[in-house]
Amino acid sequence: MKLSQAVDLYIQRKQDAGLRFVSPTNRLRSLLRHCGDTDLHRITTQHVTAFLDGSGSMPSGWNGKRGTLRTFFDYWTARGRLKSSPLPSSAPKVTQSFIPYIYSRSDLRSLLDAVPRGQRRAACVMSEGTFRTLLLFLYATGMRLGEALRLRLADVDLTLGIVTIRDTKFYKSRLVPLGPDIERLTRQYLYQPGRRNQPYRSLFQTKSGNPIPAQVAGTSFSRLRRIAGIARRDDSYFQPRLHDLRHTFAVHRLTEWYRQNADVQRLLPALSTYLGHVDLSATQRYLTMTPELLQQANRRFEQYACGGADER
Repeated sequence: MKLSQAVDLYIQRKQDAGLRFVSPTNRLRSLLRHCGDTDLHRITTQHVTAFLDGSGSMPSGWNGKRGTLRTFFDYWTARGRLKSSPLPSSAPKVTQSFIPYIYSRSDLRSLLDAVPRGQRRAACVMSEGTFRTLLLFLYATGMRLGEALRLRLADVDLTLGIVTIRDTKFYKSRLVPLGPDIERLTRQYLYQPGRRNQPYRSLFQTKSGNPIPAQVAGTSFSRLRRIAGIARRDDSYFQPRLHDLRHTFAVHRLTEWYRQNADVQRLLPALSTYLGHVDLSATQRYLTMTPELLQQANRRFEQYACGGADER
């Protein structure tokens, strides 16, 4: 049996069973392009390893491809077309730990300045004003993208300056107060021409008034980041993400507390609650050390060591 025949039959049977099977189909077609239309039983572990590694695949991509190939080869092994699976026995060791990207204020200005260029194509389902408001809203509130996109107008009380987030990641609801700047921006956004402001509708809408899919927001941000020239300068697999605005919010808030000589230890539980975390350990993962944060922490330590301020 040729590899092309094995791939076609396998995909067809999965789809006949009612599966959409989009990502696995793309991976198996990619395997076929990589190996050529050789006999199925001639596929070796070396072939599969080279395909999995690709051009420096990220760990998540490696595992996704491996999972698809494991079920594919097991399927044909069980039917006697293969004596054994050519899949490598284990994943590569990954020594690099993920570190979120903390946007500087200069980065944030560059992103906002690039929004008109990023959204000028007629095919963009989000307007320039919607995308700009969404970015500022995520940064100003520290919300998860999914939380912001699920907000309905009924969840937003601009009179009290409070947003209700329902059924969050940990199946709890919480209230998030809005600062005066983001409250004013949100109010202006709601009065944009063409919006549909019925209570049941989404706060953030496409040009046609529908909810914005998370994939659309993520793809739009990737394009925006490239236009703005925001990129990592280290060896990380991961480029700056939309979700990193949440990390940035936490780090900038902590930095500002240090600058104000606030009682950081007392305020950390409040930050954890605000972010919707169940404990402080979850919040600590958001507090990436930046030069500015380190400077403020060192200043606080020097004040304490020299007796210039009470320990806080």
